[in-house]
Amino acid sequence: MEITFHFGAAGHPVSWILHAVYGSHYGVALAAAHTWHERMIASARNGTPPGGQFVIEVKNDAVVRTDLIFDADYFRQHQEPDDCSWLCQFQSFSFAIPETVKQTVTEALRRTLVDVGFLIPRAEWEERYPEQAEMLRQFRQAMQDRFGPRDDQGKDAP
Repeated sequence: MEITFHFGAAGHPVSWILHAVYGSHYGVALAAAHTWHERMIASARNGTPPGGQFVIEVKNDAVVRTDLIFDADYFRQHQEPDDCSWLCQFQSFSFAIPETVKQTVTEALRRTLVDVGFLIPRAEWEERYPEQAEMLRQFRQAMQDRFGPRDDQGKDAP
């Protein structure tokens, strides 16, 4: 199976929503992403760069190519989540997408966002932002003290 996906960042670019599926037409998807991004720039009123656009082609559960249109220099200082299942939002799209393809796409976007400096691996984030890391640790401890142990097997635990 060969398929091309076009994602757009949702609000602040933390999760990415599937906008369209283009089959094997990568060029059409990339042109649509550029057009979408340019229109978002033209309509921006507060000087904040628009969220990004991500195009990825997958063939037989392997990434063929990707393009990210995104101002990573503006959006910085985010730690890498330990659980990226929320990163790509497929659920609003009516097309049946195999789980292996979803995982491949999500991991490719995560790697790309790390490569451009938007997502920072947890250990590096804690080293670069020790005050925020300590605040997060204290918050988690307070939540555990109040509500008990987390129910998610510690996926986001440091």
